[in-house]
Amino acid sequence: MSKVAGRVVVERSDPTAVSRELWKGLVKFNREQAGPLRYRRTVLSVRDGKGRLLGGLILLSYWRESYIELLWLSARARKAGFGSRLIKEAERRARRRGSRLIHLNTYSFQAPGFYEKHGYQRFGGISGSPQGESRHFYVKRLSGRGNGAKRTGSSMDMLTKIVQKAMLDPDPASATRAKE
Repeated sequence: MSKVAGRVVVERSDPTAVSRELWKGLVKFNREQAGPLRYRRTVLSVRDGKGRLLGGLILLSYWRESYIELLWLSARARKAGFGSRLIKEAERRARRRGSRLIHLNTYSFQAPGFYEKHGYQRFGGISGSPQGESRHFYVKRLSGRGNGAKRTGSSMDMLTKIVQKAMLDPDPASATRAKE
């Protein structure tokens, strides 16, 4: 461990500027380690005939993966097929940009069954937050064409094992300390 003098502080005067600097530092490091991110943020929306927002999906794509940051539909737009249309469009866009997998997380009171119906596989979870509920983590391997999920025995299994091991470790910081 290096001997650098410093202290941990809560940023109160301009946390937004500090947040930007932190992201810039992480992105720079990531590029140096793994090459260009090819980052893209895509916002898909569902609108009614008068142009009012009924819901949408935010898709973040980088390297060879995509992440569904959120999918939300208003009460009146649910059960009308818009969620499936949004997911299919997000997957199509992810495939087109070269993503090999797409992942997301959802809560037990949201829509885990919806994602499973669309071929997403649960690879982890956290229970008790919020109280009485749980958070589920899903991934889907994207095939080169069509809508099918293709699970191979290599990278997907490895990802699942890594995530499961990390979630079973009672002290996740131990992996970091072991490298120091």
